Amino acid sequence: MKKNLQLLPLHVIAITCTLLFISACSKDNNKGKMQTYTIYTPVYKAKSEVLASINGVSTTNIEHAGKLYIKDNFIYLNELNKGIHIIDNSNPSQPTQIAFLSIPGNLDIAIKGNILYADMFTDLLALDITDPHHVTIKNTLNNFFTSRGYVNGAPSFMDDKIAVDWTEKDTAVFVQNNYPTAECNGCFFDLASSTIKSSSGVAGSMAGMVIMNDYLYSISEMHSLSIVDITNPSSPILDSSFFAGFDLQTVYPFEDKLFLGSAIGMFMYDVSDPQHPVSIGQFEHGRACDPVISDGNYAYVTLHAGDGCGGDQNELDVINIQDLVNSKLVKTYALTKPTGLCKDGNYLFVCDGTGVKIYNAINPLNLMLVHQIKSNEPYDIIAANKKALIVDADGLYQYDYSNMNNVRLLSFIAAKK
Repeated sequence: MKKNLQLLPLHVIAITCTLLFISACSKDNNKGKMQTYTIYTPVYKAKSEVLASINGVSTTNIEHAGKLYIKDNFIYLNELNKGIHIIDNSNPSQPTQIAFLSIPGNLDIAIKGNILYADMFTDLLALDITDPHHVTIKNTLNNFFTSRGYVNGAPSFMDDKIAVDWTEKDTAVFVQNNYPTAECNGCFFDLASSTIKSSSGVAGSMAGMVIMNDYLYSISEMHSLSIVDITNPSSPILDSSFFAGFDLQTVYPFEDKLFLGSAIGMFMYDVSDPQHPVSIGQFEHGRACDPVISDGNYAYVTLHAGDGCGGDQNELDVINIQDLVNSKLVKTYALTKPTGLCKDGNYLFVCDGTGVKIYNAINPLNLMLVHQIKSNEPYDIIAANKKALIVDADGLYQYDYSNMNNVRLLSFIAAKK
């Protein structure tokens, strides 16, 4: 089944200074006119200085929360392109921010034992978090994430320096025949009226990097999955990389299988031999933003429009994967604007529009809505042991759902922008 959707990167809706995008900025291709843009210019800092100051200020505000990871009694929350908040969740009613890892370009998190793996633009860092207040860098795989050499139209690394911030300046540019008269010089433009969005633990459904036993699997390039040997967690070794599907976005592990969400569908791999994944099937759904989870019998995929994803379809697809080679769509549920999702037992949680919908999923062909948690703009969720952690545009929520008739808010850490 195919749907006509158009994808742009989830976190990058800015318009880069290329002919293709600039031409889209002008409504009149024949006449010159003034157009207001915001120019973003990278601020660089010596890489050695950045690495030396990786232990940031523990009270750093959550501003733009991204991906979520939990291990033991700790929550690891990505701050988009800035780093990782470490939160002590020993008391879910009073979670406490205890540390902040300052990592420019960070989007993903994975943990094995006391070693945390994090991306820093193109590099993969292995960090010892035995003492979260004094994290140390154990190893680095340079140029691991090859697709992140350029971010927002500019190099993420410049010689021995790394982009740590961006300056913004609104400017009026005369556009004629689709060409702005101002020079770009490594900056990128965005319409001023636009809005910029943006052993192992448990990762959310938006994860692009996961751990299975002694191996880390990561989307290292738009179409490639890389396998990293972490038998010695402190010394990750790149084992291999291979073409795993077009426009990969997310990775979800289940038993000895990997489910890869992509812009065009879902790719499934058997990793019972961890160094040699075997393709066992795929499901095509057209171009869309696509996180995916599985319970072994069914895969659940959310598709949403807007935010650079294109198209106009917002839905939850249920795919029968009992025969992985011949997986098939068995049910589609219309939703508002779904993003992250997870499953705990017979309950399916879906972030959708202005809330998190909780379904009784005993019969995937007849999902029954049993509760809805009101929220502003939920992005991802992890639910386990009757506790749900929700990443929202407003911050981080935590709920107790031990009684579906009385789902209770336990705590909230507000985003302060």
